[in-house]
Amino acid sequence: MNPNLERLHSLLNADPQHPHIHRVDMPYRLTSTWQEHGCEVGLWEQRDELVAWAVFQPPWWNLDYALHPSLRGSSLEKEIFVWGQAQMKSYAQRSGEEFWGSVEFFADTPGAEQTTDHLAQLGFQKFDWSVIRLEIDLNWELPQPQLPDGFAIRPLRGEAEVADYVRLHRAAFDSNKMTVAWRQRTLQHPAYKPEIDLVAVTSKGTLAGFCICWLWQEVGQFEPLGVHPDYQGLGLGRALELAALQRLRQHGARMVCVDHGSYNEKAINLSLQTGFTQTNDAWRYFIDVGKDTKAYVQ
Repeated sequence: MNPNLERLHSLLNADPQHPHIHRVDMPYRLTSTWQEHGCEVGLWEQRDELVAWAVFQPPWWNLDYALHPSLRGSSLEKEIFVWGQAQMKSYAQRSGEEFWGSVEFFADTPGAEQTTDHLAQLGFQKFDWSVIRLEIDLNWELPQPQLPDGFAIRPLRGEAEVADYVRLHRAAFDSNKMTVAWRQRTLQHPAYKPEIDLVAVTSKGTLAGFCICWLWQEVGQFEPLGVHPDYQGLGLGRALELAALQRLRQHGARMVCVDHGSYNEKAINLSLQTGFTQTNDAWRYFIDVGKDTKAYVQ
């Protein structure tokens, strides 16, 4: 299924006071591998108006969903979770993967208590870690990126470098979740801006690190950022963050956010050193869909 992206995005922006956790980086998620693995997009309408949608995301084993603010905590929300749980089990049977299926939402989202009740009734439990939201105000002076000798930062060269990017991404996260098809779809999404899709390269042109940036109105976000194991510890991650902030500011961003698992102290400290501050916490609830699992996959 190829959903109307504009319709889906409209629900992410329905409540400016409490924005969806993936309001900015949803293009990255909606172009992911769910469509390569037979996953579906669930759509819920009332009087021909889209009021909710959901899709199970194999790369994160997570149910992405958006719901009109007036329906948070309602029976429809529970219906979405029932549907999502069935999608998780169906994927597990098709793929043979064993994992924890999860749902995430900001802790300060209105109706969060009722949402947690719905999840508990279905057997979901709260993870012992959360997703930390960090933000930085771009009105302040930014340090200049400091690159090791022989390295440079530039935009990805489109489809010509997609295969190299995929190999880099897999090495950086020790995961095979990224695919050529997924990366090609990101290039084709209407929200994609090639000028803020950055890579760090060696003097020989080898891709060593990456930072894909997304922009919605005046808000930017990194998703994802990584460095090849052979080049970690050289300061490339910090250089990529700073270069990305500068590029995003040039394209109109006034604030930039990034999300890290609370267990990922290295990434959190990197962002704090760059000037980010923690502004929110996203809870994650899980249900056992198999016998053995990793808690999080980039």
